[in-house]
Amino acid sequence: MVKLVFIVVGVSREENVGAVARAIKTMGIQALYLVDPQCNHLGSKALFTAHGSQDILEKARIYNQFKESVSGLDLVVGTTAKKRSVHEDYHWVEDLPEIITGKGESLNTAGIVFGCEESGLTNHDLSMCHLVSKIPMYRNYPSLNLGQAAMVYATYLSKITLNYKSKAEKEVSGVELPVVRKKAKQILIDVGIDPNGIIYPRIMERLMMMNKDDINLFHSFSKYYLQKYHRRIR
Repeated sequence: MVKLVFIVVGVSREENVGAVARAIKTMGIQALYLVDPQCNHLGSKALFTAHGSQDILEKARIYNQFKESVSGLDLVVGTTAKKRSVHEDYHWVEDLPEIITGKGESLNTAGIVFGCEESGLTNHDLSMCHLVSKIPMYRNYPSLNLGQAAMVYATYLSKITLNYKSKAEKEVSGVELPVVRKKAKQILIDVGIDPNGIIYPRIMERLMMMNKDDINLFHSFSKYYLQKYHRRIR
């Protein structure tokens, strides 16, 4: 089963940290990362709000930089309440379980990222996410608070955690999403597509939407390409 991680950037209120911990544990998600927290995640208000989920707070990982927190994740999904210019496609929260499970064994870890209470994720943080997701709302304002948003995402993602049936783990060999990005980067640079341009991030973003069969097909294509132009297959 893919490991799901909830990541909160710049949280400033203890109650919200506790609410996130309670939401994710209730839905079978165990990992919480906090990036540059502006409050004590083990403070009395946080522990009180967590109510039975204090262990999530106690084992939460703390990072100074957002880039550091997502460096080991295969797929990073940013969340936002409003349209930003850094991504063209926005995926509804209800579609995430299918997107994630559709990648099969090619995906080991996926992070869901939330911004601070006041302004959400910055454009720079969103640009480091592979996909961006939204919660459908009747009106954008007032938007959901952090704890409510985390509960909505955890509820939909429980389709993954609560419906999982134990089975023998399959070894993943060279088919993880980071490998896809590495191969795609080589090919795009070869054909002269500027990594700092507009087309490059759009192509990389769409690649992250591939399902398991698409990923296998991409690896087959990459094998022939790399053999012909780089005398290697990986």
